[in-house]
Amino acid sequence: MHQYSVVVAAYYLSAALAATSTSMRPEPDLSFAESVYAKLSGACRAIMDLRYNSMTDQKDLIKTIKIIQLDGNTIRSFPINEAFTNLTKPGTFDITKQTKIVIHGYKDSSQSAVPLDLANAYNDKKMFNVFLVDAEEMNKDGYILSAHNSRLIGKRLANLLANLEHFGANAEDFHLLGISLGAHIAGWAGKYFQQYKARSLGRITGLDPAGPCFSYAYSGQRLDKSDAAYVDVLHSNRLIQGIIEPLGHADFYINGGGPNQPGCFMPSCSHLRAAQVYTESIKMPMSFVGVRCQSWKHFEANACEKDEYAVLGYGSSTTTRGLYYLRTSPKSPFGLGMDGVKNKEPVTDNWLKSFSMRELNIPLV
Repeated sequence: MHQYSVVVAAYYLSAALAATSTSMRPEPDLSFAESVYAKLSGACRAIMDLRYNSMTDQKDLIKTIKIIQLDGNTIRSFPINEAFTNLTKPGTFDITKQTKIVIHGYKDSSQSAVPLDLANAYNDKKMFNVFLVDAEEMNKDGYILSAHNSRLIGKRLANLLANLEHFGANAEDFHLLGISLGAHIAGWAGKYFQQYKARSLGRITGLDPAGPCFSYAYSGQRLDKSDAAYVDVLHSNRLIQGIIEPLGHADFYINGGGPNQPGCFMPSCSHLRAAQVYTESIKMPMSFVGVRCQSWKHFEANACEKDEYAVLGYGSSTTTRGLYYLRTSPKSPFGLGMDGVKNKEPVTDNWLKSFSMRELNIPLV
């Protein structure tokens, strides 16, 4: 049995490596670590395709998806197959309001602290339809299988949104917020919605979109800026659990996008920081401002070409385009306002100051 397992593993690995070139778009100039990460991600997609593409009949599993509605102090939960019927009952769903839909990540649920805090922040505004997608049963049995299931979840969510749009809701008012793997679920929902309705969702926000199996994939294989009229992405744990490249119309790199965030010691802390920052932006809309910049190195050197700023999160303008960088506090409240758009002191200056002080035997203070 052990030998059989080794043979099977070797087969999948060799097939995955052979298929990587067809599952990964050409890489630009990447660092060694980024290149390795991108290739491993391509191998992950190849294994996913080899193992799971034949799994077409998962109707029973799809039925386990739930839609959770937060309506003031009222919480309603519907199986996905019954959601449209229940939401279109009088007084349940307001077609005149914007609709916020929070989608959790791998091995998570709608009742996990981070997605629930995000949904509650919108609910406290008392001006939106607020939903959570609960796909726990499809997101718990192995990461590669869960990555495969993200497409099925997105497709089923798109079907519900298309029906709600036919009921009278405006597609432009749908805003999907996906955490980690949930960001790609949102991307698939956007792709399928366009197929069903020949128009786009209003907005998708990716909160540190999952990197493994998705980095340097083609646009049709993960969240992409073509999936909604406006796609904004927050990066906080790149090269570990978060994707390594920009995906949206606007990409915000919190403290350079990671891999480590100030105050975090575990990758999961840095990975979820994007969602926590976004949640805080709902409560304090102007507390997170990014500056458009070529790279984090340029930001650290205070060498961004122009003073072009953009608000991150709740107050983000749908006309924002480009890459933006900002610093945050290591603990809540994270927002630094305009203080976050400049490095405290250029890295080169720090190095030169330390060098000159040592040469002169002057103690550093």
